[in-house]
Amino acid sequence: MEKIVDNQYYDAAIEANMAVVLLKTRAFDLITSVPDSDELMEFIRDAEHNPKVKALMLLNEPDCLGEKVYDEFIRSILKSDQNSENSDVPAFLQKNTRFRQIINLNKLIRYLAGYQKLVVVGVSSTIVTPFMGVALVADLRLASPKGCFALAHTRYGLHPSGAIPFFLTHYLGHSKALEIQLSERVCAEEAFRMGIVNQILPSEEFYSNCIRFVQPYLQHCRSTLAMTKRLNNFKNRSLQEYLDHEASLMNL
Repeated sequence: MEKIVDNQYYDAAIEANMAVVLLKTRAFDLITSVPDSDELMEFIRDAEHNPKVKALMLLNEPDCLGEKVYDEFIRSILKSDQNSENSDVPAFLQKNTRFRQIINLNKLIRYLAGYQKLVVVGVSSTIVTPFMGVALVADLRLASPKGCFALAHTRYGLHPSGAIPFFLTHYLGHSKALEIQLSERVCAEEAFRMGIVNQILPSEEFYSNCIRFVQPYLQHCRSTLAMTKRLNNFKNRSLQEYLDHEASLMNL
């Protein structure tokens, strides 16, 4: 393993022809920090142009992207008297922090949507709404039995950010996508049955299990992988228009 980045938020390394990012803690602090999120983007860009790398894998430590950290983040920027059942748009005390969260996360999703190498996401535990979009933009999604997508935005009167409506509608159709977005959670088994998770892997040594699962796909030559990705990325052309539409609705 060739470790490239080791900071308070994540580790990034090159291992087995893969660029691997392991999110460790305080994911919302990472995505709302311009220098730190830019450093992550730089690693991801460099990996795309590294001839040794055939895939990018994104993993998370348990609870790094869970409901508790999301609740703490939202409550820290939301007005204390905000009523989630109010029909009005939620009011934020720290609008700039909220905007940075959406802009930086969507920037990452935009980039991954056109990535020229395989993108793999491993869901080891609960992933909340905004980061669910990062999972959905991936080419392959792997989950442990404890893996779960939590649609936590509904508790605060927020919209499903991270391009979740775009991806779910493409994968599942309008009605099923809407049903999921207005539900509380979709856990690993249900996600597997619907086809938005490719495989459920044992929780024990989940990191290594994900690495092993992807290896057969990396036996193909680079030109096959690159051309396959370019053709499959064609469907994401309208993602740019979708994210621009979301930004206009939020006055970003």
